[in-house]
Amino acid sequence: MSDRSEIPEPAADLTDIAAGWLASLDAGTADRRAFEAWRAEDVRHAVAFAEVASTWRDMSELARISGDPKPAVSDDAPAPAPDKQPTRRRMLRIAAAAGAMALAGGGFAMRAAARNSAETRIGERRAISEVPGLSVNLNTDSSIYWKDGKSPRLWLERGEIGIQLDPGRRLSLMTPGGTFHLAPGDYNARLRGSSCELAVLSGSGTLGDAARPFQPGDVALATAGQANVRQRETDLTRITAWRRDTLVLNGESLDYALAEMNRYLRGKIVIGDPDLSRLRIGGTFATTNPTEFLEALRTSFGVKATAGADGNIVLTHA
Repeated sequence: MSDRSEIPEPAADLTDIAAGWLASLDAGTADRRAFEAWRAEDVRHAVAFAEVASTWRDMSELARISGDPKPAVSDDAPAPAPDKQPTRRRMLRIAAAAGAMALAGGGFAMRAAARNSAETRIGERRAISEVPGLSVNLNTDSSIYWKDGKSPRLWLERGEIGIQLDPGRRLSLMTPGGTFHLAPGDYNARLRGSSCELAVLSGSGTLGDAARPFQPGDVALATAGQANVRQRETDLTRITAWRRDTLVLNGESLDYALAEMNRYLRGKIVIGDPDLSRLRIGGTFATTNPTEFLEALRTSFGVKATAGADGNIVLTHA
């Protein structure tokens, strides 16, 4: 039996299949694992996807046809052919490229589709209000891209953000877990691996084409376009405590507490004695300086903090 890679497969069919994948990914309805399996199944699949992406330069032509502002390109990029009417196939390839750039999931795709970007370093917070009616607060070590317009889009690439949408505004929030469509309100979005946790403080929204909107108090974890909703969270102030430079703990393990605190620290706090992991911590602590947190460990549990040569802080029994 011949190997599958030796069986001819029309290039046009592969382009259509790639375009279909990209469209469903853009809508947040595709199974990302299935897509990755398809792309890895045959080298020609990967080539077809790469060819679709390579037509990104043709987006300037599509923007001219649709009346949308011309997408940003590098100064040394070749100019598109003037006044050339695209064929149906060419339009399909251009549209597929748009989907690829909007959704492919990597930083390159986001940079290609977006107009602006912002990020924070470890321990830094930043507020962005460059889109009318939209305010975004970036937590520590976070990165976003956005594109303004009649239907603005925001990509969360890394970290955690707070989103405030004014009345009359709508937003598509693109994340590795899926696309959230948000109505006016206040939201908190945090990436957790390949998933995204969205807390609805006020307003409403949906994931992809879901019929039932999220309500205030809902916390939705989106993974591969599907949402697991924890409804009516009573203490959303814990989720948004970072906006006040604080970390609120309510009896979590020291392991968990350190994972949260270390998000804000360049020099990390690590456990030197394994049995300390079982300690349960409660209280409100400043994220801008670990001194208060370390002092609470010393006075409440007799934990000693020692500065290591590598800049980390090691916790041991006193």
